[in-house]
Amino acid sequence: MLALARGTITYHDALRTDPRAGWNWGAAPAVRRLRGATFGVLGLGRIGLAAALRARGFGMEVAFCDPYLPRGTEIAVGMRRVGSALELAAISDVLSLHCPLSPETKGVVGRELLAKAKRGMILINTARGPIVDLDALHDALKSGRLAAAALDVLPAEPADPNVKLIRAFARRARWLEGRFTLSPHAAFFSPSSVEDLRRKTLETVLDVLEGKPVANCVNEHLLAKDPRRTRGR
Repeated sequence: MLALARGTITYHDALRTDPRAGWNWGAAPAVRRLRGATFGVLGLGRIGLAAALRARGFGMEVAFCDPYLPRGTEIAVGMRRVGSALELAAISDVLSLHCPLSPETKGVVGRELLAKAKRGMILINTARGPIVDLDALHDALKSGRLAAAALDVLPAEPADPNVKLIRAFARRARWLEGRFTLSPHAAFFSPSSVEDLRRKTLETVLDVLEGKPVANCVNEHLLAKDPRRTRGR
């Protein structure tokens, strides 16, 4: 969001190309004031809430859509709740995706949602690639409906150069300059995060071997068939 809304990518590239001619504060096409803008969060889980709190630190208004959260969550967090992804896109200056990939969310950011999105919206996806229809995103950016987009994840990774959005990005299409940024599924990454992944993996293995409850388990029905765990109950 900051890279696009504050123009850091555009300014960096322009100055590296020509330190004198690139000294132009008006060169970045998606720059806007963030204070008072609406930061929309699709999926207010742990990561979505963390992102929302950071956006609020910039003075942004936060709205969210998450049908799986109980009523009253909006009161507890002091954020505006809306009933659908379409409604959220229609009011968001920045739409940040934090929902899991499921049959319900696959392609949810497609032609219908982008057609109803607030004009000039910035889209950010650090969740799962297939949530966004890349061809629809390409067309929404090219038409000017969206101001910009930032993707950390793609439906196919590494990036497929035959996808028209990726092709336009790689050849530095003029209409896309300063309006699109791509990272290699790296939003999570730091040396400390890799240490956490290794440690938590080993802790989970030990918990299973010792018959202890397993945190964040997605296949508990399989563990229930383990005779060692059954005997321990």
